[in-house]
This record gives sequence, C-alpha cells and structure tokens, in this order.
Amino acid sequence: MPFAKRGYPDFDPRIPPGWRVVLSDSWPINTTIGPDEETPDFNTWRFETYGDVTNPLSLAYQDFLRLPHVKILADHHCIDGWSYLGHEWGGVPLHEITKRTMPIDGARHILIECESGVSQTFPIDQDLLLATERNGKPLARGGGFPLRAIAPGEYGYKSTKWVRKIKFTSTREYDFYEKGAIGFGIPPIPPEENPWNCNDLERKKVLKRFFSSMVEAERRRRAERWTTEHGKPK
Repeated sequence: MPFAKRGYPDFDPRIPPGWRVVLSDSWPINTTIGPDEETPDFNTWRFETYGDVTNPLSLAYQDFLRLPHVKILADHHCIDGWSYLGHEWGGVPLHEITKRTMPIDGARHILIECESGVSQTFPIDQDLLLATERNGKPLARGGGFPLRAIAPGEYGYKSTKWVRKIKFTSTREYDFYEKGAIGFGIPPIPPEENPWNCNDLERKKVLKRFFSSMVEAERRRRAERWTTEHGKPK
C-alpha cells in the first residue's frame, strides 16, 4: 500500500487533533489579504519564474493552461482550527514548473509571490499544486482565481491565492507571514510546523491573535485606499 501523505483523505488521522470539521455545502473562503483588482486583466497577466534559474518563464494565462494538468483530492485545514474535506483540485504540479524553469544546482527553496504583496516560502521539492480549478469549475475570484497554490498537509494559509511569480533561491527567504510574525513580536512559524504537530493550545491562541491582526491591518489598508480614491465620507 502506498504511503499515505498528510493532507490527503487516506491519511490517518485525517482530521488534525483539536480541529473541527465544517459541514457546509459552500466552501468557507477566508480571505485575509484580497486581490487588488476585482477582475484580472489577461492582456497583461503573466505567470513568471525567476531567480536562481537557467530558463525563466513568462506565460500568459492560456499558455499556462496548456501545461500538463493533474487532479488531486485534498483537504483544507485552516489555521483558525477548522477543516473542510474533499476538495478536488485541478492544476499544474510544481515539478512541471521546476522542470521547465531549470533551477541551478544550488537552488533549494521557492518563494511564491502573489497579488497584494503576499508570499510563501517552501522547499523546492514541496508537494504543491498550482491550481486553476476546484471541483471541476474555475476558481472563484475570492478563492484565488486565476491561480492559487495548494499545499496539502500544511496550514490553509500556506495554500496562497492569486499567484503571479515563483522565485527559485539557494537560501531560504522569509515570506510575507513570517515577516508579519516578527513584526507582531512572535517567532516566525517554523517550516516543519503543521496542523498535526501544533498541539499547544497557547500557541494556537497566539497564532489566532496574529492572524486576526493581519485581517485588521488589511481592513485599514483597504479603507485608506478607498479614502484616497474617493475622499472622506461627508
């Protein structure tokens, strides 16, 4: 029998300790940081790779859709402590991008860069899908359209949305949330931490406060941008 991987339906236990299952027909989308545009401009949209590589990519959306696609069944485990089970994701595996980008021998990490300045760092061999669809339908804009990462077995926030670039690096770089944690006064979340091994209730409370602060910061940012564009309400 193949080894069951964390984050997939056959992993035991399927639900991380202390997590609760969301029983809902609709997927509860938790948008901490949203996209800058309601609708992407596909005249200018590109998926790009760069960094420690020999063949950087710059693909229009239709070109990206022509890459080899697969489908996986994976669960989503939000850092808030809830799980939504049985998503069928369709997209391009990271290894297909890596193969075409041809990183240099010393490249060991990737930094996924998204709209609104969000980023995520992973090992170069991370089990990762760049998804364009969920349950046979194109992603909703709030769910990451046109492109999001799916990282089975990791905290849900690491399946970052609105992907635009992947940077290949020889040394590991802090990502958006790690920098935010440092600014919040807590240590960055270790790469090896995941919903199955975070059993410290106080640690979970700290993480929830941290992510709540990120939501509030984003609310203020959007309010300030609206005021700049439209003026103060009379």
